[in-house]
Amino acid sequence: MHSNCFLSAPALAGLKDFQRKTVEYVFKRLYGNEPTSRFLIADEVGLGKTLVARGIIAKTLEHLQDEVDRVDVIYICSNAAIATQNVNRLNVSDADGFSIATRLTYLPRQVRSLRQNKVNFISLTPGTAFDHARSRGGHADERAILYRMLYDLPLAQNERRKRLRVGLLNILQATAGKYNWRAKAKNLPAEDLDTDLSKAFRRAVLEDAELYAALKEGCERFARYRDYSRIPWEDSELRYDLIGKLRSKLASVCLSALEPDLVILDEFQRFKHLLDGDDEASMLATALFEHPDVRVLLLSATPYKMFTLDQENDEDDHYPDFIRTLNFLFNDSGKVDEVKSLLSEHRTTLHACAKGSVCHPGKKAELERALLKVMCRTERVATTRDHNSMLTEIERTAPLTPADLRHAATVDAVAICVKAGEPIEYWKSAPYLINFLKHYELRHKLDAQLNDPSDALRGTLLSANGQLLTKDKLEGYQALDLANPRMRLLFEDTIDKGMWQLLWMPPSMPYIKPGGAYQDKDGLTKALVFSSWSAVPDAVASICSYEAERMMIAGTSVSHSELYDKIKPLLRFAVASNDNRLTGMPVIAWLLPSPTLATKIDPLEIACRHGSGPVDAQRLRSEVRAACRSLVETLPRAGEGTRADERWYWAAPVLLDSHNGLLDWCKSHSGWRSATPDHESGTRFKDHIDLLVSMAEGNIPLGPQPEDLVDVLCDLALAGPGVCALRALRRISAELDVSDPNLLSAAARIASGFRSLFNMPETIAMLRGSGEDTYWRLTLQYGIDGNLQSVLDEYVHVLRESLGLRDRSPEEQVTGIAECIQSVLSLRTAQIRIDEIKMSGDGFALDDFSTRCRFALRFGDIRDDNNQALVRADSVRDAFNSPFRPFVLASTSIGQEGLDFHTWCHAVVHWNLPSNPVDLEQREGRVHRYKGHAVRKNIAERYGLTALSEAFEEGDPWQTLFHIAAQQKSNGHSDLIPYWIFEDGSARVERRIPLLPYSKEVGRLKRLKQGLALYRMVFGQPRQEDLLFSLSQNGNHESADLADWLISLEPPETFLNDEFTEGNTPVLPTSASGQRQ
Repeated sequence: MHSNCFLSAPALAGLKDFQRKTVEYVFKRLYGNEPTSRFLIADEVGLGKTLVARGIIAKTLEHLQDEVDRVDVIYICSNAAIATQNVNRLNVSDADGFSIATRLTYLPRQVRSLRQNKVNFISLTPGTAFDHARSRGGHADERAILYRMLYDLPLAQNERRKRLRVGLLNILQATAGKYNWRAKAKNLPAEDLDTDLSKAFRRAVLEDAELYAALKEGCERFARYRDYSRIPWEDSELRYDLIGKLRSKLASVCLSALEPDLVILDEFQRFKHLLDGDDEASMLATALFEHPDVRVLLLSATPYKMFTLDQENDEDDHYPDFIRTLNFLFNDSGKVDEVKSLLSEHRTTLHACAKGSVCHPGKKAELERALLKVMCRTERVATTRDHNSMLTEIERTAPLTPADLRHAATVDAVAICVKAGEPIEYWKSAPYLINFLKHYELRHKLDAQLNDPSDALRGTLLSANGQLLTKDKLEGYQALDLANPRMRLLFEDTIDKGMWQLLWMPPSMPYIKPGGAYQDKDGLTKALVFSSWSAVPDAVASICSYEAERMMIAGTSVSHSELYDKIKPLLRFAVASNDNRLTGMPVIAWLLPSPTLATKIDPLEIACRHGSGPVDAQRLRSEVRAACRSLVETLPRAGEGTRADERWYWAAPVLLDSHNGLLDWCKSHSGWRSATPDHESGTRFKDHIDLLVSMAEGNIPLGPQPEDLVDVLCDLALAGPGVCALRALRRISAELDVSDPNLLSAAARIASGFRSLFNMPETIAMLRGSGEDTYWRLTLQYGIDGNLQSVLDEYVHVLRESLGLRDRSPEEQVTGIAECIQSVLSLRTAQIRIDEIKMSGDGFALDDFSTRCRFALRFGDIRDDNNQALVRADSVRDAFNSPFRPFVLASTSIGQEGLDFHTWCHAVVHWNLPSNPVDLEQREGRVHRYKGHAVRKNIAERYGLTALSEAFEEGDPWQTLFHIAAQQKSNGHSDLIPYWIFEDGSARVERRIPLLPYSKEVGRLKRLKQGLALYRMVFGQPRQEDLLFSLSQNGNHESADLADWLISLEPPETFLNDEFTEGNTPVLPTSASGQRQ
């Protein structure tokens, strides 16, 4: 690489001070004097470990660019959801981004000219990249790559070679359909695969005599096509054994083609078996970790099980897991023994302190120094005033009702009849348990006996009609008994507070006093529900969504199954059947991103001018109407007549912009026509655009103006989705002209998403019941009531950073943001299948029916009846991280380390308590993150429009607010304030715990909280529970004493030493030959 190709400064400039300190310290440990090759960043959940890793990548690229010909950065995380979220944030080069290979065997297709690139960023997931034993057949795409790469093997000569190539095609088909497989394999061009990797793979197969011989034998056996069902077991075993070995061989070749300089293991505790295992997957991973001169960076807030309760039946005990992590990091048993000795001495000190002895630091400082050689950790607790991490606990008792007890009795009776285990934990967690308890022992045993039930079981099910969900109940939109104390508390915090009326969350800083459905809704936030049982997310999502939909359609006469058939979209580009007239022109005006309305009128500017909080809607409208009246006076003269010409409603906005770039954008095939999808039958969007252009060019005469034309323009200026989107995007892209086609197209995409939202049948039913106006006018009123402009300004500010777009061009920023918002607004409604038990002869039969979910969702892929993913978990997360629905997201805790859910949520509902205090913190860390919802609410409450009235001129108001808050923080505080912690306001991260009276969770919660407060003191200790008990018995320690006991791994500020001053370059270790590999 050439000197000065890359500078790390731009990437480092975006870091907060504590993140920069970590970057500098870790880089010193990796490349300074006495370096380590492995290092763990264990920062507390939500403090931006990914951005710290980005800074380390930048410094590594800058440092190595004159030393090596190319730099390979490998990012490994547990699943594709985390990869998708983080790869844009990690990329610091000018390249398009990471190649998300997920499987090593995909590298030949996804990384072209690997050796020609100066920098390679590659993202992998361990289950598919290293472990080829779990699924010997692999994926069809993977086998197609194998086929193309092996096609040129000299298996034989002439006709026999053709025969064996057919055998190769057949053997690699596995379970794929014949014609789909042949199309996939033969249509993958060889030139799409990396040439060097292809040659290396063929060479490796040829050099492995046993594998090559087995391959030729397999091709002979499969030279004639046979249907999958006709293949003998021994041939099938040969096929899968061969495919597995070929996949493993290709993975090994791909790995050898990489020259990793920096390997990042994100949330590595999810795949820590790869660090020291002895299976094939671990050996592949080890080859990566032990590549000459590679540095391995581990990221995890919980890198080992920090706390173990003896009653946990868990394979991961804290102490051996901790030592196992140290063994990997130090890679030196002697150094690990030294740390174990220091830990033992620290334990002795803690026991002495607990017994009342004078507490001396003992070996704590020495232990900290030893550990800091291979790990560091930053925590937010010390930054808050009362050391509570800006967290408030809302512990509420969920009272039982007689109906709850009847449900419990029914479930218990069923369990006794089928001889299943004790069901009380299930009953406490999920309403209508029999309907939702799929894949559990109780249901398996019940299902097996339904056809021929015992008299006791038949009697129990016949008398349980009120305790079971039926299709008829939901079909008629009957009110449901919630049947569960925890569900009632969730409803109290969501449905009962009127959230069913909302299409988006209230903004943190409204410009207009909220009205209608949004009046008195300022304290709301989304809810993230964690449960231990997989039945709970389905129950929460379906029952919450059903009730929200039931209330939205109240007053209509449709049934559940008829809703989408009876209530059709109203915002359409329709054509009148009698005279071929285009009837969707008002919708065009509704969507139009008018530069004139966006710039001449701005509710934020008006609110700042008033300077004392949100402006009264009527007062604001009066000002905006005056501005619109002035604009109307500039329009062409109206024609004569006695009847108002309603075409003015859609003509006026475009006529105001007929002399700027908007008209060219409307005419262009790459402009509005391509930015707005039109897949509905019987609509003609492009014809509507042609009519709009013709009107703007003065080709269509107009009659008298309607008296309320100014009112319509006023509402379009304040709540037209196209206008609001254009304004919001312009705030973060002031470099772009307001008529820039990229900006206009981005705004149009967002407006198109709002058309999808307002065309939902339940939305139409709710809004049409709220007034007599035409529907598009009702949507504008709703947008004013709900401060649509304020919501979009806040959302766009958040997305610019969360999507990793901050360093991209303005055009890329607005395009990426618009694509995300349009996707979220157009999210398909999920379906959850609910099991129903019906009478069938003398027994019962199991049937199922579906219910729609939008208000609440289960986190995960949304799948259809054939188990095909309709919406990926990434899209569900994006929607929850938006101001739009879902407002409740329910999940088990599994696999969510590293995922963000904080942008519009600051409430975690612990439906079931975790067994471990660190798991409690891990859950809450999902919503306690950078610029989270609670932080933004408090910033707005403390500064808001009053501060903006003095400091804001133009651009992003939220950027200005955070800048003001950062300037006014007290001396000595890090940048955790105000970006992670801001306590000057009423919002807090909420720990919601719905407890049942007299249940064992009451005592368990007390122990969890006590453990949470003390676990840092027993860091790295065996038998933690004994030590915690000993410490807790002496409960009179002052907080200052407790701080003396805590192990602190905060990065020391030593990076300013001479070693890192200008002119001194960190030491780069060399290989045995003295050359950098």
